[in-house]
Amino acid sequence: MRLPICCVLAAAALSACAGPKIDIAAEEAAVRARSQALATAEASMNTDAALAFWAENAVAQAPGNPQIQDLATMRKTYDGIWPTIKSFQGTTSKVIVAQSGDFAWEYGINRIVIGTPKGDLLDMGKYFLVWKKTSGEWYVAGLAFSSDAAAPVPLPAADQSK
Repeated sequence: MRLPICCVLAAAALSACAGPKIDIAAEEAAVRARSQALATAEASMNTDAALAFWAENAVAQAPGNPQIQDLATMRKTYDGIWPTIKSFQGTTSKVIVAQSGDFAWEYGINRIVIGTPKGDLLDMGKYFLVWKKTSGEWYVAGLAFSSDAAAPVPLPAADQSK
Protein backbone atom coordinates (compact mmCIF):
# COMPACT_ATOMS: atom_id res chain seq x y z
CA MET A 1 0.00 0.00 0.00
CA ARG A 2 1.37 3.36 -0.99
CA LEU A 3 0.83 6.49 1.08
CA PRO A 4 -0.30 9.54 -0.79
CA ILE A 5 2.52 12.03 -1.25
CA CYS A 6 0.62 14.67 0.77
CA CYS A 7 0.67 12.35 3.85
CA VAL A 8 4.43 11.82 3.51
CA LEU A 9 5.03 15.57 3.13
CA ALA A 10 2.76 16.38 6.08
CA ALA A 11 4.62 13.90 8.31
CA ALA A 12 7.97 15.36 7.25
CA ALA A 13 6.75 18.90 7.93
CA LEU A 14 5.45 17.99 11.39
CA SER A 15 8.70 16.30 12.37
CA ALA A 16 10.64 19.37 11.22
CA CYS A 17 8.46 21.58 13.45
CA ALA A 18 9.36 19.55 16.53
CA GLY A 19 12.78 21.23 16.63
CA PRO A 20 15.86 19.88 18.35
CA LYS A 21 15.47 17.75 21.46
CA ILE A 22 16.39 19.67 24.60
CA ASP A 23 18.81 17.96 26.99
CA ILE A 24 17.04 18.91 30.23
CA ALA A 25 19.75 17.40 32.44
CA ALA A 26 22.46 19.42 30.68
CA GLU A 27 20.39 22.61 30.96
CA GLU A 28 19.81 21.96 34.66
CA ALA A 29 23.55 21.55 35.16
CA ALA A 30 24.15 24.81 33.27
CA VAL A 31 21.62 26.67 35.44
CA ARG A 32 23.18 25.23 38.61
CA ALA A 33 26.63 26.35 37.43
CA ARG A 34 25.36 29.87 36.67
CA SER A 35 23.57 29.99 40.03
CA GLN A 36 26.74 28.98 41.87
CA ALA A 37 28.75 31.58 39.94
CA LEU A 38 26.18 34.26 40.81
CA ALA A 39 26.32 33.25 44.49
CA THR A 40 30.11 33.47 44.37
CA ALA A 41 29.95 36.94 42.81
CA GLU A 42 27.46 38.07 45.45
CA ALA A 43 29.49 36.53 48.30
CA SER A 44 32.52 38.48 47.04
CA MET A 45 30.31 41.61 47.06
CA ASN A 46 31.33 42.48 43.51
CA THR A 47 28.53 44.49 41.90
CA ASP A 48 29.81 44.27 38.31
CA ALA A 49 30.35 40.51 38.58
CA ALA A 50 26.88 40.00 40.09
CA LEU A 51 25.11 42.20 37.52
CA ALA A 52 26.63 40.14 34.69
CA PHE A 53 24.13 37.38 35.59
CA TRP A 54 21.01 39.57 35.37
CA ALA A 55 18.82 40.01 32.29
CA GLU A 56 18.27 43.61 31.17
CA ASN A 57 14.56 43.42 32.05
CA ALA A 58 14.87 41.40 35.27
CA VAL A 59 12.60 42.02 38.24
CA ALA A 60 13.60 41.61 41.89
CA GLN A 61 11.26 41.70 44.87
CA ALA A 62 12.67 41.98 48.36
CA PRO A 63 10.70 42.33 51.59
CA GLY A 64 10.14 45.90 52.73
CA ASN A 65 11.49 47.41 49.49
CA PRO A 66 10.06 48.66 46.20
CA GLN A 67 10.22 46.31 43.24
CA ILE A 68 13.43 46.58 41.19
CA GLN A 69 12.82 46.63 37.44
CA ASP A 70 16.10 47.76 35.88
CA LEU A 71 19.82 47.15 36.18
CA ALA A 72 20.61 50.71 37.28
CA THR A 73 18.40 50.28 40.36
CA MET A 74 19.85 46.79 40.91
CA ARG A 75 23.34 48.34 40.89
CA LYS A 76 22.29 50.94 43.50
CA THR A 77 20.75 48.18 45.61
CA TYR A 78 23.87 45.99 45.50
CA ASP A 79 26.13 48.96 46.23
CA GLY A 80 23.87 50.01 49.10
CA ILE A 81 23.74 46.64 50.86
CA TRP A 82 27.38 45.49 50.54
CA PRO A 83 28.60 47.69 53.43
CA THR A 84 26.10 46.04 55.81
CA ILE A 85 26.58 42.41 54.74
CA LYS A 86 29.24 40.50 56.68
CA SER A 87 28.55 37.17 55.00
CA PHE A 88 26.12 35.68 52.54
CA GLN A 89 25.44 32.06 51.67
CA GLY A 90 22.76 30.71 49.35
CA THR A 91 22.00 27.02 48.95
CA THR A 92 19.97 25.77 45.99
CA SER A 93 17.32 23.21 46.92
CA LYS A 94 15.91 22.48 43.45
CA VAL A 95 16.27 23.54 39.81
CA ILE A 96 13.53 22.85 37.28
CA VAL A 97 14.03 23.48 33.56
CA ALA A 98 11.01 23.98 31.29
CA GLN A 99 10.65 21.40 28.52
CA SER A 100 11.19 24.24 26.03
CA GLY A 101 14.70 24.70 27.45
CA ASP A 102 14.46 28.48 27.56
CA PHE A 103 13.19 29.05 31.12
CA ALA A 104 14.13 27.53 34.45
CA TRP A 105 13.43 28.25 38.08
CA GLU A 106 15.14 27.40 41.29
CA TYR A 107 14.40 27.75 44.92
CA GLY A 108 16.54 27.48 47.99
CA ILE A 109 17.56 28.91 51.32
CA ASN A 110 19.93 31.67 52.32
CA ARG A 111 21.87 32.78 55.37
CA ILE A 112 22.93 36.39 55.70
CA VAL A 113 24.87 38.04 58.52
CA ILE A 114 24.19 41.78 58.70
CA GLY A 115 26.51 44.06 60.63
CA THR A 116 24.89 46.78 62.74
CA PRO A 117 26.23 49.20 65.37
CA LYS A 118 24.46 47.10 68.03
CA GLY A 119 25.96 43.81 66.85
CA ASP A 120 25.52 41.32 64.05
CA LEU A 121 22.12 40.07 62.96
CA LEU A 122 21.39 36.72 61.40
CA ASP A 123 18.73 36.46 58.72
CA MET A 124 17.74 33.02 57.45
CA GLY A 125 15.30 32.89 54.57
CA LYS A 126 14.29 31.48 51.24
CA TYR A 127 14.35 32.57 47.63
CA PHE A 128 12.72 31.85 44.28
CA LEU A 129 14.79 32.62 41.19
CA VAL A 130 13.65 32.54 37.54
CA TRP A 131 16.22 32.03 34.79
CA LYS A 132 15.79 32.91 31.11
CA LYS A 133 18.02 31.58 28.34
CA THR A 134 19.11 34.34 25.98
CA SER A 135 21.58 33.86 23.12
CA GLY A 136 22.62 30.50 24.58
CA GLU A 137 23.29 31.77 28.12
CA TRP A 138 21.20 31.71 31.31
CA TYR A 139 20.32 35.04 32.97
CA VAL A 140 18.26 35.92 36.04
CA ALA A 141 14.82 37.13 34.91
CA GLY A 142 13.21 37.33 38.33
CA LEU A 143 14.00 37.02 42.02
CA ALA A 144 11.80 37.05 45.09
CA PHE A 145 13.05 36.34 48.58
CA SER A 146 11.85 36.57 52.14
CA SER A 147 13.03 36.04 55.67
CA ASP A 148 11.91 33.16 57.86
CA ALA A 149 11.77 35.57 60.80
CA ALA A 150 9.64 38.64 61.39
CA ALA A 151 12.94 40.55 61.62
CA PRO A 152 16.61 39.51 61.69
CA VAL A 153 17.63 38.20 65.10
CA PRO A 154 20.75 39.11 67.10
CA LEU A 155 23.58 36.73 66.31
CA PRO A 156 25.14 35.05 69.37
CA ALA A 157 28.62 36.48 70.13
CA ALA A 158 30.28 33.12 69.38
CA ASP A 159 28.97 33.24 65.77
CA GLN A 160 29.74 36.90 64.99
CA SER A 161 32.91 36.11 63.06
CA LYS A 162 31.13 33.91 60.49
